[in-house]
Amino acid sequence: MDIVKSLLSFIKQNDQEKASKTPAGICPNCWGREEYGGHFYKRLKQENLNSHSQDSNVGWINAYANKNLKGIALRREGNGETLVCESCKVSYQHSDIHTDA
Repeated sequence: MDIVKSLLSFIKQNDQEKASKTPAGICPNCWGREEYGGHFYKRLKQENLNSHSQDSNVGWINAYANKNLKGIALRREGNGETLVCESCKVSYQHSDIHTDA
């Protein structure tokens, strides 16, 4: 799953469930350490974007993801069951992490 689709899904899920999970395909370590979740929602509010009308936000979300999240996207290694973050070098087993990648 690409970063923009992951963020759109994350917004929809969190609006409905008020969960604080990491978006699919994003490093949970970096997301939490850098507090991207809080930053992301703060920016949504500052930009006066409505997270319910996701289609109009795709351009803004794409720019935000490319600027802030591209480096913490997980990539597959080996047989595809290991996911590694380029930024912090932490690896996860595919079954241990929330991902649609």
